[in-house]
Amino acid sequence: MLFDKFTEGLTLATYYSGLRHKVIANNISNSETPGYKALDISFQEQLEDFMESGNTNSGKISPDPPKLILRPDMSSYKMRIDGNTVSLDQEMTKLSQNTILHNTYLQLLNSRFRILKAAISENV
Repeated sequence: MLFDKFTEGLTLATYYSGLRHKVIANNISNSETPGYKALDISFQEQLEDFMESGNTNSGKISPDPPKLILRPDMSSYKMRIDGNTVSLDQEMTKLSQNTILHNTYLQLLNSRFRILKAAISENV
């Protein structure tokens, strides 16, 4: 197998953190929309399931991710008079944290690919 489970997990984490970035950005853009409910995705459990399962992706570079489930963000559930539940401060904090995670996953993947490239170069 060309890619191990750790690399596949990093790929999946990068994918989900990119999707979460879009969801958070959508929340921010709808912060003034009456009745809008803030959404979030949680990929932590799905990623843990993937890492613990015996199912690998046969060395594919992009794992087939499970279906994405959007759910109301109950961490900051404070409905305003207009029915909107978006807290700009909390969404901006989540966006910053998610950006750091996403960049970390990308750096780790880049490191794994450099190691793989070096191993291939040594054998040629």
